[in-house]
Amino acid sequence: MRFTAILAVLTSLAGCAQYDAIRNQNLAAASRERVASDDAACRSSGAAGSPAYDDCRRRYANQHASESHSQERLADQMLNDKPFPGRGE
Repeated sequence: MRFTAILAVLTSLAGCAQYDAIRNQNLAAASRERVASDDAACRSSGAAGSPAYDDCRRRYANQHASESHSQERLADQMLNDKPFPGRGE
């Protein structure tokens, strides 16, 4: 019985570690895709390193940071069961 319990715990831990590795790979791939997409969109503004290109990339970086902040705030509200703004609760 004890062996079965230990085996179950170890199997669960291995599954968690594998999940984390896959999640990190997916996050890295999404980040690379976002960088490539932003680069492609900003190339029409000018060559890489030009003031117009740098400004374009800065705008995208600010937009992504704002989106991330909004998602974190929403997750915090959901986890803490706070009423959403504007719902009259």
